[in-house]
Amino acid sequence: MSVPIQPSQKNQKSVGCSHVGDGVVLVEFSGAHEQNPFSRARMQELTALMHDLDQDASVRSVVLHGGSGRSFGVGGDFNEVSAFTGGDEVSDWIDDITDLYTAIAGISKPVVAAIDGYAIGIGLQIALCCDYRVAADTARLVMPELRVGIACNFGGFMLRYTVGTSVMQRMLFTCEEWPADRALEDGLLHEVRPSEDVLDRALELARTIAGYTPAAVQGTRPRVNAPFVEGLERVRTEAKESHRRAFSAGEAQARMRRIIGKD
Repeated sequence: MSVPIQPSQKNQKSVGCSHVGDGVVLVEFSGAHEQNPFSRARMQELTALMHDLDQDASVRSVVLHGGSGRSFGVGGDFNEVSAFTGGDEVSDWIDDITDLYTAIAGISKPVVAAIDGYAIGIGLQIALCCDYRVAADTARLVMPELRVGIACNFGGFMLRYTVGTSVMQRMLFTCEEWPADRALEDGLLHEVRPSEDVLDRALELARTIAGYTPAAVQGTRPRVNAPFVEGLERVRTEAKESHRRAFSAGEAQARMRRIIGKD
């Protein structure tokens, strides 16, 4: 398995938002490289947007999508992360990651993930924070952190919570790609569709949810997700410690630079 190359996203507006009717908002990660790495700025932008959508009474459900012909997300931006040295910048990065995950999982509006291409690391973890995951039959899901040289605190927690210990162990310790059919069988996905149908199906689901009584949906979603969000907050502290140790050792940065062709 090879992680797709991640060109720099500097100065690129990277998150688009559009109201598509019936109380549904489509959020697309469409302003950066087609593989959709997540820089700190992009995570902060998406976090703020999710909170804004939660406060908008006209919004009843949200769809996250990588954009036409693009991956859902291939993890953190190695151009940025490979410069870490194990100091406060690592803790700040973990805060950005945690804030994003808790925003997606914790707001009152249900979130549907429309997954095409790769969902790797942070990209896959964003999808796991959503309520429903529809993926293309060509999608590939990967949790490669250990292979890259960093801890997999968030991935381990999310996978165990979502699909159980056995699948979590296989994904973490093999770092293999999960094709869509295997991901569906293991419960990582709810539906698999031809690539050209994924977004339409996700929007259809979002419209169905938006048609429910808002007070019922918005009174349920934060409560059923509360244990998950509480777990993410616990992982925040653990992840800072383990990632600072990993980046202080230096091997992770070297691996990332090799992956993006800088060494």
